[in-house]
Amino acid sequence: MHKPFFISAALSSALLTIGCDTGDTGRNILDAAAIYEANPQAFATIRQSYPGPYRDFVRVPARNPANATREGALFIKQLRKDFPVEFVDFFPLAGAGKDEIDVVIERYGANTSWTVISLVYSELQLTPANDGSNVALFDKCDERSLEWLEAHHGTEPISVSCRINDYWYAYQSVQ
Repeated sequence: MHKPFFISAALSSALLTIGCDTGDTGRNILDAAAIYEANPQAFATIRQSYPGPYRDFVRVPARNPANATREGALFIKQLRKDFPVEFVDFFPLAGAGKDEIDVVIERYGANTSWTVISLVYSELQLTPANDGSNVALFDKCDERSLEWLEAHHGTEPISVSCRINDYWYAYQSVQ
């Protein structure tokens, strides 16, 4: 006699859980660095598959399904076998003849605050921001990145990067 109520309550609870931030913070910048370190060859194939120089912004998979290609679908499918990836952005750097690649590992958050975890390939060397800025860059990926994020939490937007090698950086932003 009360079964419909319990079924309805269980479904409502499940739907609310899906739509709400459950407190899971997802991956962080150090997880991104570890993904790179565990898969350097997969990241080398990204640059080999899309060597540049880039003239325009390109996302794989394409934002617009009408622009999707078979090559792009196969490329992202192969990457996803090696590590989690939502999409990969390829773009030129301000007419400098240099390229940047943004491999977005994960995006999470609720309402107005979003966290993005990615690995960034840049042919321009990133430089540290001024003190007091909401942007930080560390010479290597270690606990300092997480400590900086914790110290600046609540001052969104913030972003932190740490150097993996001459071209690759782990990145985390909170918007």
